[in-house]
Amino acid sequence: MKLSKLFIVATTFFGLLFFPSAAFAKAKIQIAILLDSSNSMDGLIDQTRMQLWEIVNALTTVTKDGEAPELEVALYHYGNDRLPSEEGFLRQLNRFTPELDLVSEKLFGIDTLGGQEYAGWVVKSAMTELNWSADEADFRVIFIAGNESFDQGPIDWQTSINLALEQDTIVNTIYCGSSEAEERELWAAGARVGAGTSFNINQNRNISFIESPYDEEIALWNQRLNETYIPYGSEGLLGQERQQAEDVNSREQLATRSASKVSIYYRNISWDLVDALDEGIVNLEDFTPDDLPEIMQGMTLEQRREYVATQREERVRIQQIIRELTEKRAVYVARERQVNPTPEDTLHFVTIRALQEQLAEKGFQLN
Repeated sequence: MKLSKLFIVATTFFGLLFFPSAAFAKAKIQIAILLDSSNSMDGLIDQTRMQLWEIVNALTTVTKDGEAPELEVALYHYGNDRLPSEEGFLRQLNRFTPELDLVSEKLFGIDTLGGQEYAGWVVKSAMTELNWSADEADFRVIFIAGNESFDQGPIDWQTSINLALEQDTIVNTIYCGSSEAEERELWAAGARVGAGTSFNINQNRNISFIESPYDEEIALWNQRLNETYIPYGSEGLLGQERQQAEDVNSREQLATRSASKVSIYYRNISWDLVDALDEGIVNLEDFTPDDLPEIMQGMTLEQRREYVATQREERVRIQQIIRELTEKRAVYVARERQVNPTPEDTLHFVTIRALQEQLAEKGFQLN
């Protein structure tokens, strides 16, 4: 065997031996959401809060090379006078995370006020501050939404969007003003330069939620699902409380959120012991009693393993029940939507449409 080939074989072998996860890493979907939080944007923020789970659910059938990808979401808000002017009146609310409850929590923490909407600045911040994947096969996208001129501020929007293009990141623009407004053309230009799509939505559109005969039962099983989570470490109780709080924040959308919670994208590795063990983030034998919930603190290692296995099995069972109920609910809602169609000028409708088209172009499969 030639020396060069021998080197390649040896490198591959040791790479698989010591870094197996790198060789078999899943494809990744990274979505950065940049929201105008100035005075007039209450409707936009509300739509994002209530439709986050609809967007997540629309991605649950996406695969790449036969496998479900990882999903990470980052969130910024901008155009808010509560934020420092020297920082562009913008703030990163969370960096890329797979933990969607955190994204929801940050959305519900936004207060609108102001202000100066520097689109170019917030796009540049997203491109330079976030940990974007360097893998060409992964999908990277920005959604920026607002209703003022796209060229405000000291940072040129074209320069910022070119930063995105250099990293193969699509920029989609969502204009929340009148379709007749002059500002709309600049938002459309932003999407053209960013290889994305421009949309015009009615941020104040009232979207009717369709109740179904299955919602109450889904809510009951959702609470049972929460009981299978095992908080651990310094983030444990905080994560558990956040999970409950976002159930409350979802209110009538709880059935939609529950469908997300039984999907591959609902991962809580930073605070739930079952998820963390399943993904190899922690080892059960490394924990001290203080790292674990009270019920596990007096257990032997074997008893801990049995307890985790029991909670995992119960979770799988409940997840399947919720999936079956949500499938029935989906059939019911689809029938009702024939009479009361979903408006096409809303945030979740245009976001889902863009994601489906652009993921397909990137080689992801929409099953």
